[in-house]
Amino acid sequence: MKSKYPLLKLLIYITIGYILGYLFLSNIYLILFLSILSILITFISILPNYIKYALISLIIGINLNSSIDIYRFKSLENNIANSFEGLYNAEIKEVLNTNNQYSRFVAEGLIHSSIFTKPHKCQSIVTLFDSNNKFEIKPGIKFLANSRFKVGAPKILREDFDEQTFLISKNSFFFVSVAAKDFSIREDNYNFYTFLFDTKESIKQRIIDIVQDSNIAGILTAITTGDKSGIDRITKEIFSLTGTAHVLAISGLHVGIFSLFIYTLIGFLKNRFVKLIVFIILVWAFIIFTGGQPSAVRAAIMATFTAFLIYYGKVPNPINILLFTILLFVIFDPTVIYSVSFQLSIFAISGIILIYKPIYSTIINLFIKESVVTRIVSSSLAISFAATIPTSIITSYYFDTFSIVYPIANLLVLPLMVLSSFQCTFFVLFSSFGIPFSDSFINAAYFLTDITLDINKYLAGIGNNYIGNRDDLLLLSIVSSILLLYLFLSINIRRFIFRFLISSIILILFLEIKFNEYKSVTILPREQHTSVLLEDDKTINLIIADRKKYDYFNYDYALANYLKKRDKKIRIIKTGNVSINFEDNLKKDIIYDSKFIGLVQLDKLSNKIGYKNIYRIDKRVD
Repeated sequence: MKSKYPLLKLLIYITIGYILGYLFLSNIYLILFLSILSILITFISILPNYIKYALISLIIGINLNSSIDIYRFKSLENNIANSFEGLYNAEIKEVLNTNNQYSRFVAEGLIHSSIFTKPHKCQSIVTLFDSNNKFEIKPGIKFLANSRFKVGAPKILREDFDEQTFLISKNSFFFVSVAAKDFSIREDNYNFYTFLFDTKESIKQRIIDIVQDSNIAGILTAITTGDKSGIDRITKEIFSLTGTAHVLAISGLHVGIFSLFIYTLIGFLKNRFVKLIVFIILVWAFIIFTGGQPSAVRAAIMATFTAFLIYYGKVPNPINILLFTILLFVIFDPTVIYSVSFQLSIFAISGIILIYKPIYSTIINLFIKESVVTRIVSSSLAISFAATIPTSIITSYYFDTFSIVYPIANLLVLPLMVLSSFQCTFFVLFSSFGIPFSDSFINAAYFLTDITLDINKYLAGIGNNYIGNRDDLLLLSIVSSILLLYLFLSINIRRFIFRFLISSIILILFLEIKFNEYKSVTILPREQHTSVLLEDDKTINLIIADRKKYDYFNYDYALANYLKKRDKKIRIIKTGNVSINFEDNLKKDIIYDSKFIGLVQLDKLSNKIGYKNIYRIDKRVD
C-alpha cells in the first residue's frame, strides 16, 4: 500500500539521523566508516527493504549534520573562549547590516593565527568599524584584515544575545572584529549576490527619498527587502510584544498571495506550457526585485513545484509540497534548520495546512447567518490563528516573550501589512520603469503602516505580555496553543462555549503560578570574566572573577540590564580591572554594595560553589 505522504517517512528518518549525529558522533572518520558500512549492508545483506531504507536515511541525516562542521564547532568552544588575533583572508558572502559606524557581513576564507597549526578555513560574521565610511561593502569583495576572533557565547540570561545559535544559523564559527585601518580590499568580484545587494540598496534609497519618517521608511524597507536596520529598537520591541514581529519582512504569505494573483491574471493563456513559463518568470522576478529573502525563496519554490504539478495534471497535495521544500533546503543547506525565519515559516505554513479548515468551520458556525462578510472575517481569523498558534511557541523560545493579545494583533496587523507590502512592491515595479504615479503606492503603504504602528502601540499597552525565563514562557505558549486548539476544534456552538469556559479557567489558574524567573545560582562564562549570580528573594550577590589583564574592556550590557531590572539589593564582589570597569559604568544607574577580594579568597569561594575558571586559550587547534 502506497503512503499518502511518501516524503514524511524519509524526513523523519533523516531528522533522527541528524540528531543522533549531533549528540553522539563527532569523529568524521567514524561517520565515514558508518556510511560505507551502511552502503555495503544495503547492497549485500538480505535485510527487508524498509530496514535498508531506514538505515540509508539515518546515514544521510548523520552526514548532513557533519557537513556543517558542528563537531568541529563543539570542540572549538571548549578550547577557545577568549578572543584571539589573526589575519583573515576572505570573501564577503552576505551583507547583514550597514550604518554610519560599522558594517556587519558574513565572510568565508582562511584564518592565519597561532591558535591553529595550519591556516583554518571557515565562515565568520565580521563587524568592520568604519566611522569614516571608507569602504563600500558588497558581496563578492575579497579582503585581508588583521582581526580579533571570538567564539559565540551561549544564552544564559534573558538579556543575553544567543550568539551560538546565530553563528550556526549563518554556518559560521567566529565573530570577527576589525578596524578600518586594518582592513584592505584585494579584489572586487561582481556576482549574482552583488546584483541582489545592489537591487536591495536601490529599493532602499528610493523609499528613503520619498518617505520622510525614517522609522516608517525603515519598516517599508524591511517588508520590501528584508533589511531591518532602519527600524528603531522601540518599534521592534512593540512588534515583538504583540507577537507580530514576523510581518517586518517579506514572508511566504506575501509570495503565496502574489502567486495566486499572478496565476489568476494569466488565466487567459490557453497553452499550459506558456502559462507555466510565464508564471515561473513573474514569481521569481518578484523574488529578485524584493531582494531574494530566504522565506520568500522558500515560498517561491513551493509555488513553482505546485505549478509543475498542475502542468502535469496532478492534484497538488500541500503537505507533500511542504515536505519536498523542507527536504530540498535541508539537503542543500543543512544549517537552515537553525534559522529562526525558516522555523517560523515552516511552522506557520504547517499550521495553515493542518488546522485552517477546522478553525474556519468553528468560527463560521458562531455567526447566526453566513454571508460574504462573515466568510471574510472567519477566513481572516482562521488564517491568523492557524499561523500564530504554532509560531507562538517558536517566538517565546527565541525572544523570551509571550503575548496574550497576539491573535487579535495578527488579525488586525497582518492584513494591513500585507497590503502595505504589495503597495511597496507595486512602487518598486512601476518606479523601475519610470512611471510617474508610482509614488502614490509608497504613500499608500506609508498610511497603512502608520495605522499599523498605532494599533500595535495600543495593543502592546493593554496586552498582558509576559517576559521572563525561556522555559517558563515556552511552557506558557505550549499550554495556550493546546487550549486554543481544544477550543477551535469544537464541532458545535454548545461545545465551543463549554470549552471556552474550561480553557479560560485553566489559563487563569496557570497564570496565577509564580514562575521562577531565574535560577538561584547562575554561572556566566564571559570572554573577559566569569561571573556567578547567587540570588534569593531579596538579594543578588554578584561575584566577578577576571580572566586576565586586558588592554581593552568590553562592558557586559546584558548583565548590567539584568541587574537594573531586578528589584533586589545588590552586592558586587570584585577581583580586578575588568570588574572595576564594570562597576564604574554600573554606578551611573543603580545603587549597590561592593567588596574587593584577592585570588586566594576567590579560590576558596570557587571551591564552595564547585566551579573553576577553565576557559582559557591554552591549546592549538588542528
